[in-house]
Amino acid sequence: MKLLITGGAGFIGSAVIRHIIANTDDRVVNVDKLTYVGKLGSLVGIGDSNRYPFDWDRQGNCIL
Repeated sequence: MKLLITGGAGFIGSAVIRHIIANTDDRVVNVDKLTYVGKLGSLVGIGDSNRYPFDWDRQGNCIL
């Protein structure tokens, strides 16, 4: 299954994504505006997973 998580760089969203990647075979797409609340550091360790694509452009738009 492919799951879309919004706010995945925040505290709760990143915990959900880490849990999904660690405990399922599902794919995760993270859409986050990366404001002062979102921190990519909370997702260290899963960024290399082929089940976790995450990219953005300079205007803050997610590239799916």
